[in-house]
Amino acid sequence: MELESQPEPVPLGDVKELLEKELSIRENRLRCIDCGHFQPVPDIEPEPVVSESYEEGEEPEAPVGPTCDSCGSQRMNLIEQIQYEHKLALDHVRLLAQSNPKVCKAIMEKVIDLEHVDGYYAAKIADILPMHPDDVRSIFARERFSLGRDEIDSIIAAVKEITGA
Repeated sequence: MELESQPEPVPLGDVKELLEKELSIRENRLRCIDCGHFQPVPDIEPEPVVSESYEEGEEPEAPVGPTCDSCGSQRMNLIEQIQYEHKLALDHVRLLAQSNPKVCKAIMEKVIDLEHVDGYYAAKIADILPMHPDDVRSIFARERFSLGRDEIDSIIAAVKEITGA
């Protein structure tokens, strides 16, 4: 039986950069219900045409929306490219990401050579930027081993050296 390989851990600084890049190129567009044509949302919404002089029992005209560039239909749906969940994810990663991708990569390269640090823990160290021994212990809390004082000091020293703290 073959074991599946685990995906490479990615620090939050990289995730933030990737999300911002991906979501910045998306834009809301209109899609015609009749012909399926996509077109950009106009900057200025057309003013609704409302007739002031209508007789009793007669309904006022409904507001007229933008027309399709392809077929002339006024049946257009707004297609939102950036979903609510994408916005939440981007806000969340902006809040949590404490460093940029260059700093994250430098920290990961520095600590990956330590005895108990693999790619997963290197990414966690780059995300959390531990400055106290208890911070380092909390990262490794789920493991059955405990880090030695010299390894904890090495991790903190690497973080302080690269961040300049």
